Amino acid sequence: MLTGRPFDDLKVILSQLPEADNCAGKKFRTACVGVPPRADDSGLMQLGAWLASWQGQERPKLKDVHLCVLASSYKGEGDPADVLSYIADIAKGRTPVNLLCVERGLGLRALEMAPQLPHETGVVWPEAECMAAIAFGMEASASGGDLLGLASLAPGGMQHALATIVAAHAPQDRESLLACVAPEVADKVRSAIANMGEPSDPLDALCRFGGREIAGMVGAMIAARSQRLPVIMGGWAALAAATLLTLLVPSATDHVRLAAVDDPALRALASALGHAPLIGDSVGVGPGCGLAVSVPLLAAACMLPDIPARTARQG
Repeated sequence: MLTGRPFDDLKVILSQLPEADNCAGKKFRTACVGVPPRADDSGLMQLGAWLASWQGQERPKLKDVHLCVLASSYKGEGDPADVLSYIADIAKGRTPVNLLCVERGLGLRALEMAPQLPHETGVVWPEAECMAAIAFGMEASASGGDLLGLASLAPGGMQHALATIVAAHAPQDRESLLACVAPEVADKVRSAIANMGEPSDPLDALCRFGGREIAGMVGAMIAARSQRLPVIMGGWAALAAATLLTLLVPSATDHVRLAAVDDPALRALASALGHAPLIGDSVGVGPGCGLAVSVPLLAAACMLPDIPARTARQG
């Protein structure tokens, strides 16, 4: 039952999210006769079973894939006009991710999280406003499909995402996370937490340190889960959102996988949080590109049940 209090209602929703269809995952593995299993349950077999369990079908497919770039800005961090210009370039097909999406037949859109109104830092975000941004982010999954990719564009967002991640953890766990970044960055995060005070829970950490693109990511991941839609993510904001949700409900992001990381600090932090990227090498050519590059890997996993039949025909 909903309470009428935004964050309490969100926690109720999180407690009622649908689970994966493990039966479909098992059927996928059974269908992959002739494909030698790995003792560590990794590789394409694991990815295919993951997709099957969330799509709820023995033979997963990636015919309808959508990528969404959530765009925001922070006060005093870069020029909002640059964000708006990049959004316009996406609409006109002029960015690297556009080319990669066209080549792979992927849908692409930018979701504007009011980048023309930079998010105010150093003050606690009202719960109702934060919840409104979470709700708006749910639009990222509106197209449905077979797979959703989430990336972000927010100049200066790295430090705010990092602060959100660190502050959401218990004080005794923070130094191990801060060890993943440069000392001067870690000092800024420590100072921010000291100035803003201790959050009461992960959502309060979002209100104190995060911005609209992180809140939007939270909403997008929740909405995708409600549809049993598998998600691939990339970037600092996505990692922050996934971390918050996992701290609230440990299984809340079982439908989410990290596609790629371009920043060594992000790679180290993601590893510390238990996220291994699908692609080991940095892509490094703009928001969303790592998502697009990782899709063929997942498509290869979908093909595993067809290998025995194709091998027999060739023989």
